Amino acid sequence: MSLDAVPATATPGVSVQYVRGRQARLPLRHRAWFQRTLVWGAILVAWQLFAMNVGPFFFPTIPEVLAGAIESFADGTYLTVLASFQQMLVGFALAAVVGIPLGLLMGQFKFVDFVIGPFVNAFFVTSLAALLPFIILLFGTGFEFRVAVVFLFAVFYLIITPAAGVRSIDRGVTEMGTSFGVGPVRRLWSITLPGTLPFVITGLRLGLGQAVQGMVVAELWVSIGTGRKLLSLGYARELGQFFAAAAAVVLIGAFLTALLLYGQRKLTPWAGDVEQAVSGAR
Repeated sequence: MSLDAVPATATPGVSVQYVRGRQARLPLRHRAWFQRTLVWGAILVAWQLFAMNVGPFFFPTIPEVLAGAIESFADGTYLTVLASFQQMLVGFALAAVVGIPLGLLMGQFKFVDFVIGPFVNAFFVTSLAALLPFIILLFGTGFEFRVAVVFLFAVFYLIITPAAGVRSIDRGVTEMGTSFGVGPVRRLWSITLPGTLPFVITGLRLGLGQAVQGMVVAELWVSIGTGRKLLSLGYARELGQFFAAAAAVVLIGAFLTALLLYGQRKLTPWAGDVEQAVSGAR
C-alpha cells in the first residue's frame, strides 16, 4: 500500500460532473452568474442614483469614473499602480519564503510553537500600522520601507495557516505511516505536505489581501507611488479619476486572488472550507 496516494485531508463528496449537471438544470433565477449580475447591476444603479443626488463634489457618477479611467491611462496613473504592485510582490514573496516553512515547523514541533507561537499570535492581533514610524526609522521611506511593511502585513497569515494545516492532519494517518516504517523525510513529502497544501494556498490568498493593504498603507504614509497619486487626486477633488485608480488596485488584487483560488481548486480539489478550519485553529 502506498501512502502517496492517500490525501491527508481527503473527504468524501460528489463528483464535479454531478455538480455541473445539477447547476445546468437550475432555473435561471437560481444560477450563480445571474444572481451576481443582478446584485452588481443593483449596486451600479444605486451608485448612479446616489451620485446624482449628492453631486459630483462629493461622489462621482459612473460616467465620470469611466472618464477618469481614460485619464488614468493617458497620464500614467495605471503604470504607477503596476509599479506599486511589483514592489508589493517582492515583499509578499519574502513573506512566503519565511512564513510558510516557519508555519510548518510550528505545526510539526511543539518546541518551536512554544518559543515563537506567542510572538506570532501577539503580532497577528496587533495593529501593524502602529509600527510604521519604527519601520521608517529602520529603513527610511524608500523601496525597503514598502517591502518591509508588506512583509509584516502578510507574513503572519503565512505562518498561522500552514501551522493549522499540520495540526489538522489525522493522527491515524501519521500513525499508519509510522507502522509501515515511513521515515520522517518520506512522511513529510507523502503526508504532511499534501495534507497542508490547501492551508498553504489559503494562507497565500489571505496574505495577499493583507499585502495589498500594506502596500496602500505604506504609500499613503510616506506619500509615494500609488498612495501619493490617490492623495493628490483626493485633495484636488478629482473623484472620477480617484475612484478609477482605486478600482485598479482592487481589480488587480482580485485578479491575483482569483489566480490563487483557481490554483487551489486545481491542486487540492478534495479540500473543504479551509478558512473555517484556520479560524478554529488560532
